[in-house]
Amino acid sequence: MDNESTSPGDAGVVVVGSGPAGAAATLLLVRAGNNVTLLEAGTSRSALGLTARIGGMTVARLHRPLQSRSDDVQVVGDPATVLFEDVAPGGLTNHWSCAVPRFSPDDFADGQRAGDAWTWPLDYGDLAPWYDYVEPLLSIAGSATGAPQLPAGKIHDARTLDPSWQGIADAAQRTGQAILPVPYVYGGRSTLTLSGSVFNSFVRLVKPLRRSGLLKIRYGSHVTQLEWSAAKRRVEAVLVRDTATGATERIACRAVVLAAGAINTTKILLQSTSADFPDGLGNTHGVLGRYLHDHPLGKLVVEIDRPMSFQPAVYVTRAPLDRTKPLYAAACLQWSGVHRFMRSVLRGQPGRHRALGFSVFGTMAPLPHNQVALDHTRRGADGQPGLSLDIRYPPESAEALEGARDRLMALLEGAGLKPRISLWLIDPVGTAIHYAGSCRMHASPEFGMLDRWNRLHAVRNVAVADSAAFTTGPEKNPALTAMALSARASHHLADDLRSGVI
Repeated sequence: MDNESTSPGDAGVVVVGSGPAGAAATLLLVRAGNNVTLLEAGTSRSALGLTARIGGMTVARLHRPLQSRSDDVQVVGDPATVLFEDVAPGGLTNHWSCAVPRFSPDDFADGQRAGDAWTWPLDYGDLAPWYDYVEPLLSIAGSATGAPQLPAGKIHDARTLDPSWQGIADAAQRTGQAILPVPYVYGGRSTLTLSGSVFNSFVRLVKPLRRSGLLKIRYGSHVTQLEWSAAKRRVEAVLVRDTATGATERIACRAVVLAAGAINTTKILLQSTSADFPDGLGNTHGVLGRYLHDHPLGKLVVEIDRPMSFQPAVYVTRAPLDRTKPLYAAACLQWSGVHRFMRSVLRGQPGRHRALGFSVFGTMAPLPHNQVALDHTRRGADGQPGLSLDIRYPPESAEALEGARDRLMALLEGAGLKPRISLWLIDPVGTAIHYAGSCRMHASPEFGMLDRWNRLHAVRNVAVADSAAFTTGPEKNPALTAMALSARASHHLADDLRSGVI
């Protein structure tokens, strides 16, 4: 049987999804003494892979290709939009680069200056203790000192800039920016992991919890609906389709944590209709699925006159708030990786190259017309409605990406490197694989589905613990912040379960 169980008791709390946010929720809830049933749509074998690292350098990596979901998806916005996902334990951590920058105080303040609709119901101070909690789980290599746009985290292996970057970093600081080593999970460790990346959230965080006796893992479990009880004013069960047999089972529970990703978490809620919630569970103001956003992503390669280091890879922070439009910014994250390192070795200059490669991550204002919705004209393999994706990058996003590119070029020019762009392109919507905001946090249900504890305003025993909860989308990789929000929400949920509030 393709399920693992160490707890014969009731379901207790059901967690849907084993990506970073789901793993963090499972960890917190089990540590608090709760019975947890983790529902994973993939099989126990679907995430098998191999990643080998020596001294923080990946020397071998085997994993199955990342798939673009299209059969049940109708694109009605930018026609080039893509939706990547991996139905496997650990989800997209089978593929990710493991970059884990914190959001900064400015990232939360940026939403507030844009207006009430974009104001987070919490700030950096609320989340900082939970960054502190999850970061030691990740064995991060990065800078021990922070900058206004990139706070320092709980670092396991301290990294400093290569001397070839120091003069450029000093020049950046004079313009209000910073250049720091990119914080990476397991960035300084020698490891062998039976998964597609050095950190797989299921392998690293969930599997060790089986020894607790409180965790039940159900593979091949596709959640179709949360069952609402009008009489008890709560969700009482989760309806699950077994992907192997096609049978549907009802799993009774005390609470639910959704962490299936911004698209699938929202789809589950949209499908969870009732007389009280005809437009989706908790969707009292028509917000569910709206304010969808993504990370506009530019790819940049710059040829320079002398080799520069890419070990450790550098992070060029966004410009300060007073030099950017509200909700529009971009940062540059340098490429590294085994192939680039091997090429540098063959050239006799290990860790240095005359071609600098960067991913330029930007932002877009989350607007209500950008949305994910159900498409009842098509059906997925499970017989459930398909999806409609309606999202486009506004012109301001391209301007932010180009501005970050040009500021970096000016810094390289000022260092006498005579930079020349050999590649510049902006990828299609969805390429960054950072969708967010479709079940967002806000103090008012007029603008958001969730309160400041990631709980549905209208359904007190359901929490959303992934990037669907983001009120706005800063220019940084989202996984670490999703984990911190999840840990915070799950701790509060555990307290409410213990006290009998829910």
